[in-house]
Amino acid sequence: MKCSNCSVAQASCLSVSMHGLAARTTILCAILIIISLHSAAVAQEYSFAVPEMELHIRVSSDASVTMQYRILFHCNQGAHPIDIVDVGLPHKDYDIADMIAELNGADLATIRPSEVVTPGVEVPLSSPIEPGQSGEFKFTCIVPHMVYQDTTRADYASLRITPTWFDGDYLTGTTNLMVAVYLWDSIQLAEILHQGLNFDQKFQLQGRKAVIWNFRDTRIDKEHMVGLSFPKREMERVVRMTKLGLLWKWWKENPGARVFVGIVSLVLFGVFFFRLTGGTGACVFVPLLIGLSIAWILSPVLEAVFLPILVPVWIIAERVGKGRQREYLPAIASVPGGGIKRGLAVPEVAVILEQPLGRVLTLVIFGLLKKRLVRQTADDPLTVEIPQDYATEGRGERRQAAKQNGTVIRGYEQPFLEEIIENQGKPVEGLDFRKAMKDLVNNTAKRMKGFDLQQTREYYQSIMAKAWQEAKAIGDLEMRTGFIDDNLMWLMLDEDYGPGFNAWHRGGYYYHPPWTRPATAGVAGVPARAPAVGGQTSLRDVAASFAGWAENTTGRLASTMDPVSVGLATQGTIDLSGVDKVSIDMLESMAESSSSSGGGGCACACAGCACACACAGGGR
Repeated sequence: MKCSNCSVAQASCLSVSMHGLAARTTILCAILIIISLHSAAVAQEYSFAVPEMELHIRVSSDASVTMQYRILFHCNQGAHPIDIVDVGLPHKDYDIADMIAELNGADLATIRPSEVVTPGVEVPLSSPIEPGQSGEFKFTCIVPHMVYQDTTRADYASLRITPTWFDGDYLTGTTNLMVAVYLWDSIQLAEILHQGLNFDQKFQLQGRKAVIWNFRDTRIDKEHMVGLSFPKREMERVVRMTKLGLLWKWWKENPGARVFVGIVSLVLFGVFFFRLTGGTGACVFVPLLIGLSIAWILSPVLEAVFLPILVPVWIIAERVGKGRQREYLPAIASVPGGGIKRGLAVPEVAVILEQPLGRVLTLVIFGLLKKRLVRQTADDPLTVEIPQDYATEGRGERRQAAKQNGTVIRGYEQPFLEEIIENQGKPVEGLDFRKAMKDLVNNTAKRMKGFDLQQTREYYQSIMAKAWQEAKAIGDLEMRTGFIDDNLMWLMLDEDYGPGFNAWHRGGYYYHPPWTRPATAGVAGVPARAPAVGGQTSLRDVAASFAGWAENTTGRLASTMDPVSVGLATQGTIDLSGVDKVSIDMLESMAESSSSSGGGGCACACAGCACACACAGGGR
């Protein structure tokens, strides 16, 4: 005897099982339906083969050509019927009224601009080619302005052309392609020349000469460019084309080349922009980059002229930038008629004259050497050391020691001495005087506040000129040496001091600065006077002039002492750091406003565009 509860439970289980099976069956059926619909959709894609294709071109004396296509299409099994054929054309200057088309001998009434091929037309097929079937499509058109002046021979004409091609996603198999060009019977076969790709055949027809190219088992999903040149004596006109015009035509018809040149141009523009701005202006550069890209897409002319314009602008900007980088003097609160600022040291005068910083540093070091605040230990490269009297950490102690030795340490000299103390034995050109030099320049500018800058410059230039005038007038060589010792820094302030010293050198007078000569016996710290002529100890070589050594030293120091590295000038010609700061401040304000409002975020999307290849076609 069965328990009724058990019977009910079994019935319930069976019911649940049946319901589960039904649900699974429904889901499975739905999946199968989706798969079948997808398969049907896939099956409706175009898929075709082109076993044979011929293009016959007849050249006319008015520079036009008549193009006649014979294309054998085969619609693959399971594919969408071929109901439209797109034919790419060489350019847009055609007239649809000059075109005819037929399929399997039946005329096709409609020919219209193609929706997918530019330039080109589409021909709807009144009787589509069904899956598994084949059809012979014929198309004839007249295209003007196709025969050009040959740029290599004045008495020849030129024709270059490619047959239409098809989308490789829908095209299967290979094609036997033939391209034939027909010319006048008066032209000799030997006069017809190919342009890179040789003819497969040349032959005589009734009233015509013909050349043929055969492409066996080729994929016609790309161009098959052919070209020929021939005597233009039968031509009434040709399209005139210079080499520059031919280059321009190639430029317009080759988007791949324009993309490559565009990328190179943008990279070069980026380098130019950030050199011009010293690495600033990123917020300006990005919109410029986008704007240029859009302009070049819309106009090949703008892209073509960009580099020829950029190069000379770059050269000019580099020259202007180098000139500005040499300008390092800060803004001075100069007052015209405010009088002359007296008491400036020679390096400070060099600063207000805005002489190169390498020369200013040379004057500083030579001044330290002249006052025996440092000792020269090597001349090439120039190396100095601090005497024990000044090898102390306190500026006050150094100043007191200098006073006891009968000299003075100026405030601007202290940072230079400290750098030398910290790097004893290291060549001067390897020391980091950037901060000391920046302080010297800025403090000199402050000292000029309230004075007349121009009058001050003229005043010190007159002192320099007077020193040279007096030095050249001294005939006694020992007296000349004494005068040069006392006024050496003023003489070196002249940017062209070299010729003066070299003239003396050629005359047999060799000047060497006092710090290279031994001190006079019994008088410590007092430089000895040089002998009248010759007999002096050379810095390195008796024949070497002081001016040459000094200029060599200045050149070495100049390589490490420029306004940009010192921080007195920007790298670029234009400083856009202010624009960057404003842009960053705006973005931060927007971010703060967005976060405080409690709203959601925003998304930015970029849309791309696709371009159809010119002279491409296909069956749809």
